[in-house]
Amino acid sequence: MISIASAQADKAAFCSSAPFERGAFPQAAIYCSDGRFVDQINQFLHHGLGLDGYDQMAIAGGPACFAGYFEAYREEEGAVSHLRFLSRLHKLDRLILISHEGCGFYSDFLRVSELGLHDRLRSDLSRAARRIREVEARLRIEGYLARVSGTSVWFESVVV
Repeated sequence: MISIASAQADKAAFCSSAPFERGAFPQAAIYCSDGRFVDQINQFLHHGLGLDGYDQMAIAGGPACFAGYFEAYREEEGAVSHLRFLSRLHKLDRLILISHEGCGFYSDFLRVSELGLHDRLRSDLSRAARRIREVEARLRIEGYLARVSGTSVWFESVVV
């Protein structure tokens, strides 16, 4: 019989089968922290874009934290600082911005209607890219919009 203490120790001693990469990756992705999209985003980054690894910034609204809502959304200052740090430390040269339909940040926090959501997401990806270029001009920035169709998530490129 396994004791509760033994079971807890086993949980604390979990060992990942994924190998640890010692070097830094020169790319990063900024996306919404909505857990419904995490697996699909990681699959897109690994298989759709062919990235072996990348730094991540997952925050409510994702790229919206750089889209000029600073007065209402105080996280921009921290996100800018975090991006500068990652860019300097890991010598980033590529940044992937991903927004998704059905984002609670837009519906709840910004009160954007479903009718205007897709246009707003695309516009905000461009606004975020402009802001990021002010902070880190050398980054190559790509934008994507994750859209749901049934049980599938599709990633559309957005010109930023």
